[in-house]
Amino acid sequence: ATDAAAAAAAASGIPTAALVGATPYPVVPSALLHSSLLLGSLADSVLPPLTPDSLAVQLHPAAVVGFTSALCNALQLLPVGRLDGGRIAAAVLGSGAASLTSSLFLLGLGLQSLFGGDDPALLFFGLLIIFFQREPELPCADDLTGVDTPRQAAAAAALAIALLIVAPSPLLG
Repeated sequence: ATDAAAAAAAASGIPTAALVGATPYPVVPSALLHSSLLLGSLADSVLPPLTPDSLAVQLHPAAVVGFTSALCNALQLLPVGRLDGGRIAAAVLGSGAASLTSSLFLLGLGLQSLFGGDDPALLFFGLLIIFFQREPELPCADDLTGVDTPRQAAAAAALAIALLIVAPSPLLG
């Protein structure tokens, strides 16, 4: 199995130094780690410095799963439509402001995916939202009672973390 993994890595142009002992670890492009501002900064603080000519980096499978799940959860927390973030925005801001916020974030997501670099995940996610999340959000059960301050702070913190994960790293390139 080790020889097959080395042959596959060599055929794809990925360095064969990606094998640790007898267990091959996943090799991911180093640009993927820097596609997110927060996750790229965390990777820079934990991983050894990457040389400019290193195209790939070897990661433990738990790190790959953690990166993927952080990105998926950050995309779910964007205040758009019927996503979790859209429901949070509707509860905190009200339906009118949440609709405006949703439109602005969809526009920003579209501009980011078209002009913000080489990140096809944002383009795919934006198209997925546009085609499958177009129905208006169901109204809250209690629109009259406001959201208390600790929950507003939690919503703001969740949005800030999601934006830091989705924002591209300026260190790309």
